[in-house]
Amino acid sequence: MSTRGSFLDTTVLISAAFPRERRHGEGRAIVEAIENGAIERPVFTDYVLDELVTFIRRKKGAAESNEALDIMLYSPNLNMVKVEDRHFEAGIQLFRTYERLSLTDATSVTVMRDLGIGFIFSFDSGFDGIPGITRLTSVEGYNDMLS
Repeated sequence: MSTRGSFLDTTVLISAAFPRERRHGEGRAIVEAIENGAIERPVFTDYVLDELVTFIRRKKGAAESNEALDIMLYSPNLNMVKVEDRHFEAGIQLFRTYERLSLTDATSVTVMRDLGIGFIFSFDSGFDGIPGITRLTSVEGYNDMLS
């Protein structure tokens, strides 16, 4: 796995967007590091985007979810990858193997493996123990892994 590059999970984005979330401060710090370039263009998938904007629409309404959609799609600091059939098929196998992974999370792992990404920013412990994947919960953790 590459030591460069990272993947961005829905849990971080939701935490950053909702001040009442338990890990809001950590999520906000990760998003700010992405915005200022300290974390270089993390990857996320169209499945992560779907989870995020659906959650925001349900909790905050259409205008907020549309704004989040535009930010995620058009930010020069983010890199969206579409889940391909091969990712989906491999994701199904991971989903069946690891009970703690959602189907979206399983496809995230297959995309990460395909792109050689070993780091995921996530507050979801379901990624722990997945071979080749290191879950990070802070900017400092990312910097430590790179040094």
